Amino acid sequence: MTSLLPVGPADRSPALLAEPLPLPAPGWGWEQAEAAWRASLPSLPAQVLAALAADARVVRVSALTTVVLRVGPWAVKVYPPGTDATHVARVAAGLEGSAVAHLPVAPPVATGDGTVTVSRWLTAQRPVGWAEVGSLLARFHADHVAAALPAWQPLTRVASQVAGLPETTASVLLTARDRLVTAMAETWSELGWGAVHGDLSSENVIADAAGPRLIDLDWAVTGPRELDLAPVARRYRTGEIDRSTYAAFCRAYGHDVRGWAGLPLLDRIAELGGVAFRIWDSRHHGRDLDWLDAELDRWAQPC
Repeated sequence: MTSLLPVGPADRSPALLAEPLPLPAPGWGWEQAEAAWRASLPSLPAQVLAALAADARVVRVSALTTVVLRVGPWAVKVYPPGTDATHVARVAAGLEGSAVAHLPVAPPVATGDGTVTVSRWLTAQRPVGWAEVGSLLARFHADHVAAALPAWQPLTRVASQVAGLPETTASVLLTARDRLVTAMAETWSELGWGAVHGDLSSENVIADAAGPRLIDLDWAVTGPRELDLAPVARRYRTGEIDRSTYAAFCRAYGHDVRGWAGLPLLDRIAELGGVAFRIWDSRHHGRDLDWLDAELDRWAQPC
């Protein structure tokens, strides 16, 4: 049964949507994340602290828009200041009890240096192929049809990412965003709405001794299920995965999204999101925006 994609209440402008997962300000990184971890300790449950008795050494794992640390048996994820801890908690609560989603073991702790979540550290035992990802995703979608998650709001970060650009430049990208959001609201889903991971990739699946699980569920929302299938189709279209691999994913999931009329629109949304993120990343790291004019010429055209 098809269903209309409700992007949000009709009287809310995309420019006014709050961003619960803001990007970090320049200068925020390892030191601030470790300070947030230390500040969170008095608020963490006894079970977390007890497991640290033998080894509380902090190991730096990764840093981009969030920082991941390993402390004893725990994966500590630190979000930058301004992150909405209630949003992070809502996602975890909406998926509570999941057999396929790897979730924090305690509510998030907001500190002045960032918001901290703690989950069990997973050690990968083997690689996970795309067919297995398809099976896992199908189970995730089936298990969480009625999950109480935030509704999908596409491109909410664009406003903050283009802030500070010349007004005419920002206007091109914001106008393109508004057109895409409006078009999405008028698009029908073949698979219907339910919980979606929101950032599906083989890198966001880890198979430890207990089996494969989805990780990095920051963008889990209630949305069209095609939202999780479109990135895999894009990987096939760009040659990142071959025909047989893509076919195996589709068989395992039970659907090939390439026949859906809304796929080009989802691809365009992903493309604009990538441009906006590149703007932020370039400015964040002091790189030139000499590539942006060519992008503006493309985005000034109607979608």
